[in-house]
Amino acid sequence: MKKPVLPKHLMDVEAIELIWGPPAVIRDVSEFRDYQTWMGRKAQELEGVYLAADPGLGKTSATLLAITEMLAAGTVRQVLVVAPLYVAENTWPEEIAGWSFARHLKYRVVTGTAAQREAALKYGPCQVTIINRENLRWLYNRFGARRWPYDLVVYDEASRLNSGRKKTKPVKRKDGSVGVARATELGILSRVRHKMRVIELSGTPASSGLINLWGPIYLIDKGYRLGRNKSDFESRWFKTNTYDYSVTPFAHSEAEIMDRIKDVFFALREKDYLDLPPLITVDHRVDLPPAVSRQYKDLERESAIILRDGARDETIIKAANEGVLTGKLSQIANGAIYDEARGVHQMHSAKLDVLASIVEEAQGQPILCAYTFQFDLAAIRKRFPQARVFGESPSDMRDWNAGRIPLLVGHCASFGHGLNFQHASNIMVWYGLPWWAELYLQFIKRLHRSGQKADHVVMHRILARGTVDETIVRVLSQREAAQDRIIDAVKVRLSRVATGQNPLPVDEVEALI
Repeated sequence: MKKPVLPKHLMDVEAIELIWGPPAVIRDVSEFRDYQTWMGRKAQELEGVYLAADPGLGKTSATLLAITEMLAAGTVRQVLVVAPLYVAENTWPEEIAGWSFARHLKYRVVTGTAAQREAALKYGPCQVTIINRENLRWLYNRFGARRWPYDLVVYDEASRLNSGRKKTKPVKRKDGSVGVARATELGILSRVRHKMRVIELSGTPASSGLINLWGPIYLIDKGYRLGRNKSDFESRWFKTNTYDYSVTPFAHSEAEIMDRIKDVFFALREKDYLDLPPLITVDHRVDLPPAVSRQYKDLERESAIILRDGARDETIIKAANEGVLTGKLSQIANGAIYDEARGVHQMHSAKLDVLASIVEEAQGQPILCAYTFQFDLAAIRKRFPQARVFGESPSDMRDWNAGRIPLLVGHCASFGHGLNFQHASNIMVWYGLPWWAELYLQFIKRLHRSGQKADHVVMHRILARGTVDETIVRVLSQREAAQDRIIDAVKVRLSRVATGQNPLPVDEVEALI
């Protein structure tokens, strides 16, 4: 019998297995670790909860167990899962197909074109609706607050709510009129919060510090713990620099904020529960060619440089402000620079040469590589024809984990949340570093996580000496340290099976918080 051709948006367990084949192993709840069972129970006990577990600790499967048990008990009737696009279309369906306790669930994935989304909504009845975050506004407009059908929302990667904005800024149109501000994801979910329980998940809950916590906590309690609006939160616990509008917490802020949210915010650190292989960081510092180094310093000093192509042609590159200047300096460090028309001017290949050396030393072992600018990608593809760009093929994940891709390249934002790359390799490369600690930490956890079978994980960072690259390294280190302090303040330690002791009772666990 010929297999039916199934639309991408109609995804259930049978569809998954027809397209991808059955999972290699169907796991059972008996394989849960103690802390996963605890997370699932906590998600059921509270009307709103924020589970901040390191990537690899199994928070998706723990939440899936909570969903199945609440549906079975009649506590909830319809569940909405909001996730990044790739996670919505792949990770959640794979998790449902891979656990025996969830395989009976009727669900739909609402992504794709408007017509596909409409068709998916009519594919029912379903207990679980999975949607990518970009389409949440469309879903709200489709139902409205009065007809909103969901009584549980799972917001996967709640760090997306960190800005705390409930509306987007008004947009000025070409004709001079101003577009009306639209509701953000936080604003939309706040409007229907009274109809739903909330489970928030994140692997990097406070990548930029305490200031990130207001939005996710507001969705849980509508401002009861940290204030009814972001301004009140900031004025109470932060000092604002009137020059650059940066905010810094007061000395007492961290302890007070953590004490207020400890009953709904639970953080679990991977190092407390899993024995992970060591992460070895190898920094490759390259020197810019002398002529490029002079241009870099000129741009840094004058906020403008002149690029000459031959005797007559020249291009003036200007930086209008410090933000633009920083971006231009990062571009030169990576090997090229954009002009005002987005034309690319190649300047050096120092980082490409180091990447070539890393690829050669790997001797065919797969490498995961993150780039920053589009010209980075073009240069890498030209130098390494064997490279594949993540996201261009639906089989990327399967081919990678089967060891069929020698060099998988992608922007660190596309390599982020909820993706499992640890089965094929232990080598990652930063061709260019991001300023955002969340992207940095999430990319590292694609390989350095549970399921990594190598005895170590190697992280190569290619840095241009004496450039903004070295500043980015320091900033990322500081932000990572700030997140560690926040998580350490509320993390939950359960006894580990390896100790031979019984798990702590729930009341004793809560006493640790």
